[in-house]
Amino acid sequence: MPLPTTDFALSADLRRGGTLGLAHSQGKMRVEMTKPNVPGSIVGIIDLRARRMVVRTPNLPNMAVEMELPPEYALGALSGTGLRVGESQVAGEACDLWKVDAPVGAAGGAAMGTSVGPTTACITPDGIALRTEVEMQGKKHLVFEALTLSRAPQDPKLFQLPPGVQVIKVPKGKLGAALGLPNIGAPLLDLTPKP
Repeated sequence: MPLPTTDFALSADLRRGGTLGLAHSQGKMRVEMTKPNVPGSIVGIIDLRARRMVVRTPNLPNMAVEMELPPEYALGALSGTGLRVGESQVAGEACDLWKVDAPVGAAGGAAMGTSVGPTTACITPDGIALRTEVEMQGKKHLVFEALTLSRAPQDPKLFQLPPGVQVIKVPKGKLGAALGLPNIGAPLLDLTPKP
């Protein structure tokens, strides 16, 4: 799958409310989410090459949790192999549609009583995912769609933890419990179908 090759920042709305900010520079991605039921922002810094993520939440301001990035994580950059299935446009940008099959054991599958299918992302020629949809129970569900995009150098400090933040390494799949946030394990987003 194409990964970002240029510095950028984008903003998007999330399904079920909330906002998403993504920034990329030199192989690192910053993900900043606000959700209606969570005061403050959840901030993740992802090393795309090493497939590692460090996450800070408002309820633990002086602590960060580091974990291996799950294979099904499909927010700002898809992993694995995919098939180019078409073209589209998002936020005034042309992008190619890439379809990636759900990995075996993907979060949100049998454990949550849902059937997770393939992910489809609209990715620019320089590797920026502008829209991501996940198929569940035979229906496509929008995860995010970019509203704005700016290609410009990003401040390196965006991709670093503030001084004095303690980092705790968490075993794979245990992120939600470590942060005190239910249903956060593999993907950082609630992908269950809307009632």
